[in-house]
Amino acid sequence: MENRINKILNLKNGHKYLVLNQAYYKGNNFYFAVKITDDEEDVTDEFRLLEEKQVDGKIIISTVEDPKMIKLLAEYLSPKE
Repeated sequence: MENRINKILNLKNGHKYLVLNQAYYKGNNFYFAVKITDDEEDVTDEFRLLEEKQVDGKIIISTVEDPKMIKLLAEYLSPKE
């Protein structure tokens, strides 16, 4: 598993996200990320839980939609006090 914390993910749709935290669960990488501006100079107020999968040898990154998975990841990826 490659450490992508503090790295920028460039998605196919042109959006860019800065990875704040990541987890590996059931063979897939998950990221808690914040959307950044096109010039990569600032963050926005849009946060996402993203999932990275390997499909036919290609890396696919998508938004996590399953409510149970969102709850699990939110607990796991939230900052510790």
